[in-house]
Amino acid sequence: MKEAHEKEDRYPPLLALRLRALVLAIGESVTPAWWKTEFMSETGLRFLERLYPRTAFRAAVHAAGAAACGAHDHAVGRIGVYHLFRLPESLEVEINRLPPGADASFVSAFRASLGSTEKLMEMLASLSGRLKETGESAGAKRIGNAEDLMTPDAFERTAAFYLHAFVQGKPGFPYFAAEQSGGRG
Repeated sequence: MKEAHEKEDRYPPLLALRLRALVLAIGESVTPAWWKTEFMSETGLRFLERLYPRTAFRAAVHAAGAAACGAHDHAVGRIGVYHLFRLPESLEVEINRLPPGADASFVSAFRASLGSTEKLMEMLASLSGRLKETGESAGAKRIGNAEDLMTPDAFERTAAFYLHAFVQGKPGFPYFAAEQSGGRG
């Protein structure tokens, strides 16, 4: 049973969804905000629950994610790169196939942490696994290739990069190159 739970916790689509939620919530709450949305707050989620009673969390991630995607696209570009808010199509499909209640325990812990950037940062640190913080500078930074995005380690590196950027108080935009050679980096 424990092995199945650990395997589920390292499932890339689930990791991507969790990481998106945490980065979005922290990005909204820091000063200055990384994007100008307010969906990833208790008030925003309650508003969305009236419209989407079973999928308010996903709706919030989707709506705030559109703004975050724009910020990331501006920083890293759109051609030849992937980032947390613009993943390969196959991974996006898998994220969208997750049933709404697939991660109820995470959503519950996430909602309990809203309003506390410190608690959200602790949750983000737990997603970074053994890496915790990177020594990477903020800004746009290549942290891997597209093939890496199908591995849990890629999301740990991504979480560690964002954690470091939030601790430094500077926006960070980790990305993955679409092909092995060429591109930025």
